[in-house]
Amino acid sequence: MKRYLALLLVLVMLFALTACSQKAATDNGANTEQTTEQTTEQTTEQTTEESSETTTDTQEEHEPVTLTVWFYADPGKEEFYQKWFEAVHEEYPWITMEYEVLPYESGPEKVTVAYATNTTPDILLDGYSRIAPAVNAGITADVTDVIEEYSDVFLAEQLDGKMADGNYGFIAMTNGAPYGILVNMDLAEQLGVADLLPEDKTLWTYDELLEICRAAEKANPDVIPMGLFAGSQSSDAWYYSWFLANGVDLCNEDLTATAFNNDENREKSLQVLDLFKTMVDEGLTADGCATLVDQDIQSLWGTGNVLMLAGAWNNMSTYYVQQQEGTCAEFNYDIYCIPTAEGKEAPDVACWGSSGVAVFKNNGNEEAAKLAIGLYLADPAYQTEYCSLFGAIPVTAGTNITYEADWITEAMEFGTAYGAEHAVSDFGIIEPWWTEFRGTFYPQLQDFYVGNIDAQTLLDNWQTSGDAVIRAANEAE
Repeated sequence: MKRYLALLLVLVMLFALTACSQKAATDNGANTEQTTEQTTEQTTEQTTEESSETTTDTQEEHEPVTLTVWFYADPGKEEFYQKWFEAVHEEYPWITMEYEVLPYESGPEKVTVAYATNTTPDILLDGYSRIAPAVNAGITADVTDVIEEYSDVFLAEQLDGKMADGNYGFIAMTNGAPYGILVNMDLAEQLGVADLLPEDKTLWTYDELLEICRAAEKANPDVIPMGLFAGSQSSDAWYYSWFLANGVDLCNEDLTATAFNNDENREKSLQVLDLFKTMVDEGLTADGCATLVDQDIQSLWGTGNVLMLAGAWNNMSTYYVQQQEGTCAEFNYDIYCIPTAEGKEAPDVACWGSSGVAVFKNNGNEEAAKLAIGLYLADPAYQTEYCSLFGAIPVTAGTNITYEADWITEAMEFGTAYGAEHAVSDFGIIEPWWTEFRGTFYPQLQDFYVGNIDAQTLLDNWQTSGDAVIRAANEAE
């Protein structure tokens, strides 16, 4: 299986304080201190030279350009990107950057429509899974020159974003974190279930999970033991992770058809679905979870009344930021691996692959957009702050990530090592057809949660609609 970053040792070292920087510097034949000094001197010299040129080569030589940038809504992102936008305008006075924040619920649909109608922004910051259709359609600009110019910045070869001609239509800047289960540890202590959680945070069974949920509900019926949802496709990768964790192949090896309902996978898929339905039927989830979306459950989590929640390791930073902002109640929390039916092996889980940036050709602003991206890549401070704020795993050098809380650092070190070994993206999630494929699962889950269909019917319906999507995409190539 393709892991979201094969260099396990490099990733583990990323979170071992300064080890990542030492590794990157060693690969370039110099120690960390020398590399940092050289980079600083080079950046200063380059900035001085460019600034000198800019004084005589600004508005007189360049028509004003306004770049539109789209990115998804996360606490702190607007403030973070604003620093970049202002730095670009200072360096290149003829470039102004305007942005639109996309909600996770409707944003993917807006982006898909933009691809089809040639109304894309100049720059889109997103996961490769959602950008892949644009790359394959040839509507993203060739950014190979940017990758080559800043080749020393990247810790490994760019794997995503290759176009038909072999050039790149996307630049990967971070890797996605593996999925797991967030646990409100304060609430677990209050309910007397903390000792039932797996000590290694990795190996536990469905029966053990149900035991915790039932004990929590008995201790306080007002608490929501498990935050399930099915109102939309948002955060659906968490659900796919449960199938993968239990050893289910979601698609066949060449990604030409689904596999979750095949003889070798069906029983394992039914085990996953039966677990979810048991929690719904026993009232171990929020009322009306069939129509709740992930953000509804996240809001309830923010009140401190949800014991376990869908999440990924990057959420360790997300909710900490929200607590500091006062939009989430303050409580201690941690993250655990997704359990399996037998609890014998560390589970594979979904990963969205890399996240990064794409430039689009429809407005004719490719060169200005590349200058803006180059300025970002040239300064490791941006990636350091981004990964610290949002829990992302960097693929760039010089990102000495530190967290304000030791327990977040500990959790991220664990998640980075675990994800390097067990987070996968080769099951279809980065294929061009995945965006449409996502719409085939959650309507079936809704019907299943309310009792309109049983588990086998869910699998049959999902297989029929999912195969149709994949087949149509392959025939269109």
